[in-house]
Amino acid sequence: MKLKPGKRDERGSMTVFVVLWSLVIVMVAALVIDVGLAISQRERAANLADQAARAEAQDLNTATLRQNGTVQIVDDGCLRASTYLADAANSIHYGTATLDTSAGDGCTFAAAGDAVTVSVDLTYSPFVFDLFGGTVTVNETGTATAATGN
Repeated sequence: MKLKPGKRDERGSMTVFVVLWSLVIVMVAALVIDVGLAISQRERAANLADQAARAEAQDLNTATLRQNGTVQIVDDGCLRASTYLADAANSIHYGTATLDTSAGDGCTFAAAGDAVTVSVDLTYSPFVFDLFGGTVTVNETGTATAATGN
């Protein structure tokens, strides 16, 4: 086919357009997957921190409670919280959870001894963008206060 003077052959120009937009769509889909995973892992870390704090807060000093009715949590170095996280490892399908030991042992007890705060690190690899950074660590904190049924 002979072209008229001043006209260009535009065959194949849509191919470049389709290929470029296909790459953009794939990158956006990958970003959506990894952002969704990040949100899910942050929620999971918050849940694990709350549950580990509740497990730690269940270890009451029964002698103090019986003597004067004061609720006090036993400061055992986060033994119950660590045990809870080790047991919960089977339910973490994507990543690992540990106590945040960057500031102490991962637990902070209130001055009155009736509350405990547990900090948990959840480390995971992004699903698509792990090529760029390897692993991501999410840190969440949970607090539990011990109370009696009075």
